[in-house]
Amino acid sequence: MTQKNCASMIAAVAVAAVIITRPLAALPAAPQIQWQPSMAAVVGHVVVLTLPEAVSRVVVGDPKVADYRLISRTELYVLGKSVGTTNFLLWRPTGPPVSLIVKVGADLDPLAESLKTALPLEQDIELMMASGSVVLRGSVADVGAADAALQLAQAYSRQLNRYLASGGGVQSAASPVSSGSSSSSTSGQSQVINLLRIRDAQQVMLDVRIAEVSKSLLDKLGLQVKAAGGGDISWNVLSNFLGAGGSAGAGLLFSNGNAVNLQAEKQDGLVRILAEPTIVAMSGQEGSFLVGGKVYIPITQSVGTGGTAVTLQEREFGVGLKFVPTVLDGGRISLKVAPEVSEISKESVSASSASGTTLLPAFTTRRVSTTVQLLDGQSLVIGGLVRNSTTANRNAFPVLGELPILGALFRSNQFVADLTELVVVVRARLVQATEAAPSLPTDSVLPPTRREFFLENRLQGAKPARATPAGERDASP
Repeated sequence: MTQKNCASMIAAVAVAAVIITRPLAALPAAPQIQWQPSMAAVVGHVVVLTLPEAVSRVVVGDPKVADYRLISRTELYVLGKSVGTTNFLLWRPTGPPVSLIVKVGADLDPLAESLKTALPLEQDIELMMASGSVVLRGSVADVGAADAALQLAQAYSRQLNRYLASGGGVQSAASPVSSGSSSSSTSGQSQVINLLRIRDAQQVMLDVRIAEVSKSLLDKLGLQVKAAGGGDISWNVLSNFLGAGGSAGAGLLFSNGNAVNLQAEKQDGLVRILAEPTIVAMSGQEGSFLVGGKVYIPITQSVGTGGTAVTLQEREFGVGLKFVPTVLDGGRISLKVAPEVSEISKESVSASSASGTTLLPAFTTRRVSTTVQLLDGQSLVIGGLVRNSTTANRNAFPVLGELPILGALFRSNQFVADLTELVVVVRARLVQATEAAPSLPTDSVLPPTRREFFLENRLQGAKPARATPAGERDASP
């Protein structure tokens, strides 16, 4: 053996001696398993729990919530069966039994994947279980996204309830040492608690203009003769040309009551604005207004044996509108709008009873309901509520009114055409609250002073002059 090989052998022996003589306390100690006060499980899933000590017996508090199998003295198989909480008691060779709280929830991963696929832009939705119910938390952009998330959660909840009602599709565990109950009944039904918030502006302002376009045509021309019998021949002339409503006429009135009237009348149509309100409502909430009044209609009801009682039923009339806005993504607004115009008809309805005949009011109503989608600031025009009526009357003196040419002097013709159309213009806008106080119509109206009222004959006070800052020239005359 050479000198070099001998030196290498001596070095190797020295290193081995150092390793052998290293104290055992310096080696890392194996981690000690501690008893857990609680554990989490999932419905339909299995969890294998490693115990810190060997156990001889296990008892479950509520076998409807969780089942178990003792695989070995230190390994416990736990199966979640329904959403809820229960506990296990584990007996060990030394010491009192140990209580282990088991919280069983639902597997929310499928629901989370569905929300991610259906709503890829909504990243702030959180899922959790509380008291057996699925809880939606976080924020979304609009009501449409919130409704979609809620529908997906409800579908998942229904599927979970069907799974629980069928026993979960799992068999009760059996243990050669000790096992729990094999019952598979379910606890309460799972529900959905919606705690989602809306991030974007969700107030919709509706500018409404309701107009009734009325086109009427009235032509009246003719001679009316009234015969009342004998009397003096003396007569006087009554004339009224260019009367109210564009009518003109002339008449001969005799002292014995006879009369001859010549009538001519023409009327034109008009356009009348019924209402022009502005309403603000939250997304998904109903807004309404009514400009009109109320009447009370008596209703007779039977009371007891042969008795009757009269109650009053309230009936509203006038110009009204109901709408429900729903803010969607991209500044779109889904609008369900229902305008209505009603008025008391000139013709009443008679109702007969034992006490006599009662005249009840009748109503003329024009109503429409529709659901559309608008962009922010767009307008919707609702028309088509048309009423078209035509009336023609002819009054003639017997025999004389039927003569050719001369018969026109002994008859009166009247033609009435009425065309009414209701037009509703709705403009929807997204709005937000403002910190600045809005101006009021009464801000520019000031009460007059005694000098202004008595000496200057003014019903409204003058606005105070604006103070001119220093260095600025007053340009007022």
